[in-house]
Amino acid sequence: MRRLAIWLARLARRRGVHWIVLRAIPRAIVMRFEAPTDQLEATLELAIRDPQGRSPARFELAIAGQSCSVRPGAAQQPGARATLGSDDLILLASGAASWPELLSSGRFELAGDPFLALRFASLFRLPVQL
Repeated sequence: MRRLAIWLARLARRRGVHWIVLRAIPRAIVMRFEAPTDQLEATLELAIRDPQGRSPARFELAIAGQSCSVRPGAAQQPGARATLGSDDLILLASGAASWPELLSSGRFELAGDPFLALRFASLFRLPVQL
């Protein structure tokens, strides 16, 4: 499984595959959302770096209690922002890398309210690292 994730992550560095990943993000995020127990109401922004160096693709994540909605585009006033590449997003979603590992290597960046930013990854069902 880890080899497959690494292979897919390498493919995601290609423009066409990166575009496919971007198209899948809104649905995948909603499917992986794990509602917090504390009725969180927050707006988050997910920025996906472009492998060719263009401006990152941005998504607004609106969390209200037990629901999460995603729309393409920058969030107006995000409480926190996460930035990573589509290749690292695949590694994270597959369990081939953990968010602390990506964070410490500088490949996953968090900004904004530090308490909300640190909760960002925990709001989504991520597999245990392989």
